[in-house]
Amino acid sequence: MAVRRIAALALSGTLLISVPRLLAQRALEYEVKAAYLYNIVNFVTWPPDAFNGPADPLHVCVDGMDPFGRALDNAMQNGTSNGRPVQVIRTSDGGVLPTCELVFVPGNNTDRIDQAVRATAQRPVLTVGEAPDFLRRGGMIAFVVDGGRVRFDVNLQSATARGLTLSSRLLQVARTITGRGGIG
Repeated sequence: MAVRRIAALALSGTLLISVPRLLAQRALEYEVKAAYLYNIVNFVTWPPDAFNGPADPLHVCVDGMDPFGRALDNAMQNGTSNGRPVQVIRTSDGGVLPTCELVFVPGNNTDRIDQAVRATAQRPVLTVGEAPDFLRRGGMIAFVVDGGRVRFDVNLQSATARGLTLSSRLLQVARTITGRGGIG
């Protein structure tokens, strides 16, 4: 009985130490992802008809549960993309997504991913997610944690099919690129 108590106390002590560390790692992961999103909007060119006018803001939308907290707002604060102010919108309304220029779909919810890809299919909207099959489902940029570092993969065919141009500098830092076609 005493051995079980000691084991239980040791386990609970480990959990008390591990849980805050895991939460801190997750918060840091989303700070890095928020910084990536800010940089990504500066290495993508949207077609001229994606905006109503030259001063229209670029809308970065989080679809569904927001894992960023204040990290995304802090990363985008006073930010611009090609001279346009960047605004963050949080929504769970799929009807709003076509009005965004970038949609981040958090987590692994395949229904939400499919809904976001369908809702933005006729517009030049950059879709970014983190599910392992995000690119296969039609998304354009997928965050991955590789060796403890946040990296990203690109589905270039999905992006170019929507009229988006991804800078070669962005593509150089991608972990993998699918749908390259004839692009070197």
